[in-house]
Amino acid sequence: MIQRGADLTTDQLRDLIQDAHMNFLLGAGTSMPFFSLLGDIENLLTSIETAEADTSVKRFAQARVYASFFREVIAKNLPLLKRSNGSETIIESYKAFLQTLNRLLLRRRSAILNKQVNLFTTNVDLTIELASEALQLELNDGFSGRFTPRFSTSNFGSVISRRSLQYDNLSEIPTFNLLKLHGSVGWRTLEVSQPEDGTRSEIRFDGSLTRVVRTGEALQPLADELSPLANETTISELLEEVPEPAPNVSNFLNAYHELAIVNPTKTKFQQTVLNQNYYDLLRLFANELEKENTVLFAIGFSCRDEHIRELIVRAARVNPTLQVIVFAHSTKSADGIEKEFVGQPVTNGNIRIVEPPASEADEETVRFDLNTITGHFFEPLVPQPTRPAATQVEVNVSMQPPLVPGDG
Repeated sequence: MIQRGADLTTDQLRDLIQDAHMNFLLGAGTSMPFFSLLGDIENLLTSIETAEADTSVKRFAQARVYASFFREVIAKNLPLLKRSNGSETIIESYKAFLQTLNRLLLRRRSAILNKQVNLFTTNVDLTIELASEALQLELNDGFSGRFTPRFSTSNFGSVISRRSLQYDNLSEIPTFNLLKLHGSVGWRTLEVSQPEDGTRSEIRFDGSLTRVVRTGEALQPLADELSPLANETTISELLEEVPEPAPNVSNFLNAYHELAIVNPTKTKFQQTVLNQNYYDLLRLFANELEKENTVLFAIGFSCRDEHIRELIVRAARVNPTLQVIVFAHSTKSADGIEKEFVGQPVTNGNIRIVEPPASEADEETVRFDLNTITGHFFEPLVPQPTRPAATQVEVNVSMQPPLVPGDG
């Protein structure tokens, strides 16, 4: 049974934060409005694959969907890196979120739990990396190496500590583990040849976004033909709007598929299981949810991704100590999230949808975006530093008679 309501109290949340392994699942809604939502493009792309149409028509329709996703999400990382086009606002939102979690980890009462939080995300943008760097927080994104950073899931799980030079005390530093389930615009895949192992695929960090730039250049000659999609575009409309003859979109599709991201289709798991890195990230996600006394906060996540949703439901069934809190942006969003769990009973009742409270007719409607969730739910949990009570020292001075009488 899925619980639903707006009654998550500060005390309930404090208990979860203090005594549980903390995990967050961040979806596309956390990066709005700078990065746009494109509706249910997963079903749209899946419908294109199964449609009865010429290959050239299907490829053009597919390219148009990818072009819209590229414009509204991927390409916007270029101004994001330059802090332009209004991107400062979303970076500040993430900074407030990360800063609050960092303070919670620092003041956590449990000495048994590590001062770590796992940030699982389906987003491919670089906002978290930029926000954490601005705050100088410890972010483990799976890369190691300075001049040629390479990605490996074996880099997760490290504990970072600092030793006091004066007293030789060892204290753990709060660490954010960033696990990007759908890849990243800052990744690039390379085929590396080694004498013993042969050719293997390797993920390296691409801070200059060369693959994004290259894909944008391939899209430019087709900018008019691959026009943006409306949010409610149907598969029939998409196929009917393909010009005759269909323009050649091979250059754009080839460049797009070089991006190290998971395409939003229902068959993405079959595609990514061939890549050991993506498979391992999903396995790490499932393993974390099966730990005793674990909490997963989902923010900006619609639960439409059936593979991730199934992992959550399975973990909730086998792990009664797991608590899943799904923050819905609005009541309508909560309705949609609840529908995604229909037919998937959760016997432990440990999945809860938290939605904004109902507003009065003359009140402004509340929306649970990243700023609101940070300020309303998590900031009140940060313990305030206690000041020592003011003390007053009384000094009683008494004059003792001299040991030797004086001449007076």
